[in-house]
Amino acid sequence: MKSIRFRDPPLSVKHQITFFQRLSHILEKGYPLLDALKMTGWDVALKPTTEAVARSLSKGDTLDAACEKARFSSTVTQFLYFSHIHNDLPKTLKQCKDLLQMKKDYKQRFFQVIRYPLFLFIFLVIAFLILQQTVMPNFVLLFEGQENKALGLMVLMTHALNAIGICSIIFFLSLMCLKFILPHLTLQKKLSFYHRVPLVKFYQSFSLSFLFTTHLYSLLQAGLTLKESMELMKNHKQYEILSFYSEQILSELSEGKSFGEALHSCTLFRTELTDIFHHTNDIKALQDELEMLAAFFMEYMQEKIKAWLQMIQPVFFVCIAVVIISIYASIMLPLYQWMQQI
Repeated sequence: MKSIRFRDPPLSVKHQITFFQRLSHILEKGYPLLDALKMTGWDVALKPTTEAVARSLSKGDTLDAACEKARFSSTVTQFLYFSHIHNDLPKTLKQCKDLLQMKKDYKQRFFQVIRYPLFLFIFLVIAFLILQQTVMPNFVLLFEGQENKALGLMVLMTHALNAIGICSIIFFLSLMCLKFILPHLTLQKKLSFYHRVPLVKFYQSFSLSFLFTTHLYSLLQAGLTLKESMELMKNHKQYEILSFYSEQILSELSEGKSFGEALHSCTLFRTELTDIFHHTNDIKALQDELEMLAAFFMEYMQEKIKAWLQMIQPVFFVCIAVVIISIYASIMLPLYQWMQQI
């Protein structure tokens, strides 16, 4: 039975979003968690999930462990790790819902944006392969033994398009390999990779800063000190980089450095985060600024992703237009030159 459960597919993102939306709404009304789960299970589609989570909780599991057994995504289970520390569970569940909703919306929008250009690109590749196998060999035979600059352009264009195709295949294969290899790399190698690739560094920087800010705010709001909060983050090994950074911060603090100075050693954290600890000493003021900063990180990431998605289609269409013009020129120029010689 255990092996069968291991092979079960994860819950759909839509299912998880609905679950967290309903559960957080009921908890806000003041109901206990188990009662709220039972009421969420009134929806027949959610009942198996609510029963699985309630069963795990009854056995003494924490909420994050219960959700992991119920096949929620790792994004959610890692985020829920600190839910048993602070007393604002409805807000935490809403944040889980918002994270999943953002991933779902932008993934859906990305595929909508890329669908037509990708179809056009595939059609173009097929057309080029047909031209390469039929039209171009005939042109080469037609001008064989003649000095023809236009024919040289055709041959050069053919090699260039072949090179672009090979590079594209290598790029996509590299991405696929990276997806499977990256999780198995050591922490130091992951950090080195994140620092070397600008786009990945940008995403990781905002993602880590948002997670650190959100969790630190929640832990401080629950009454923990900065040091106790760092200890908890250090022990959460599923957030590998955050755990490493928390340990690094604690080490710096033990050497007598201030919290702001200790944060500078965490190179993937945004400067907005480190600046807060240089001009804020009061814990209440710090909580307010961390809450505002977490909202800023979320909004800024959403704006950037929207901007990137809006750029995909124009860039893709320009590249395709260049390829079409190049193919047309490589075919028509030799033909025009041949007609002038008649």
